[in-house]
Amino acid sequence: MSRYAIDHHSFTVSDMERSLEFYRDLLGLVVIKDVIRENLPSYDQITGFEDAHLHIVALQDEDDSFKLELIQYINPPGIAAERDVHHVGASHLGLIVEDIHALYHRLLEAGVAFNCPPVKVVIAGKTEWSLYMFDPDRIPIELIQK
Repeated sequence: MSRYAIDHHSFTVSDMERSLEFYRDLLGLVVIKDVIRENLPSYDQITGFEDAHLHIVALQDEDDSFKLELIQYINPPGIAAERDVHHVGASHLGLIVEDIHALYHRLLEAGVAFNCPPVKVVIAGKTEWSLYMFDPDRIPIELIQK
């Protein structure tokens, strides 16, 4: 059996600047790459689109424990699709945080949408706090305080 290591997680976004305001400015992730990819036959092949034109930004947390890649399709233009956490193929990013209550209040004041305030979850005798919030494209982000 093959062994794998995760390199990054990626989301397709509708507006890169708006997404950077969320992931970089509100969540504090650090931009490590910001590139435009176009006129590259390899990207046409990888994406399956002729004349693919992408704006790609890679971010990481301060500890370099994970990388998040945001992609805005310029050509072909991105199309918003209805999705919710229960839709097949839906994805979310789970972030472990130190103080979920303080972060919740700070992000709520900034206008971030949430399903609910932090919820106490007890599983197998262990307690954690959790919630779902949504980025500007309604991509769900789970916050977890262990």
